[in-house]
Amino acid sequence: MSVCESIRSRMHQTLRVDERFCLICNASLDEIHSFEDLYAKHRTICTDCQKQFKPIRKIFRIQNREWHILYQYDDFLERLFFRYKEQRDILLAPVFLERVQERLKIMKKYQVCGLCSSDQHRLYRGFEPLIELFKPYGIEVLSPLYKTKPVKQSAQSKAKRKQIQAILKRKELYSLSNKKILLVDDVCTTGSSLEAACQLLNPQCVFVLAAHPKWLQAHASMGIEKKSSFW
Repeated sequence: MSVCESIRSRMHQTLRVDERFCLICNASLDEIHSFEDLYAKHRTICTDCQKQFKPIRKIFRIQNREWHILYQYDDFLERLFFRYKEQRDILLAPVFLERVQERLKIMKKYQVCGLCSSDQHRLYRGFEPLIELFKPYGIEVLSPLYKTKPVKQSAQSKAKRKQIQAILKRKELYSLSNKKILLVDDVCTTGSSLEAACQLLNPQCVFVLAAHPKWLQAHASMGIEKKSSFW
């Protein structure tokens, strides 16, 4: 190789875009395996991982308030949330809402408020999971609530989960505007935390990433036929 060719080769290498990898399985995102991959320039996960998400996109009317559910909670999402929240893999934040990212702009007409982690969990993780989930898409999540105890709802019995109303409180000096409130959460297991938050904030509607199959079954009669604004 001549000197000129060597210089040209090295200059070409410096101009190459770094190879992109799926944030979930680390597969290359620059390889084209299907027709869909031709349009995946801004995708953060591969086609195979995207197929693991099971969107249900249902709406439930609960106490005259619409609950919009994106996914059914399953083993795949359980492992993914464990990596994200408990193993503190913050780089996974964009993957959960990528499928509906074009529709999230409608949230900007609301005050988006999220359920909070306890101070202990926040310090352990170093970030607030809900805030990071929506940040890549320009959605600011407010935190007007707090917990008086470091209780993890998923580790509680059904009876104890209902006691969340005595633990979840509204911050007295946290001001909100007059805009309508959209309450968001990542996982709905029994719905106790969200119901308590609804009493404290009186949101116009609720948006949940994933709901447990038992919750979906228990509220099947409350499902309504309506095109959701979110998908």
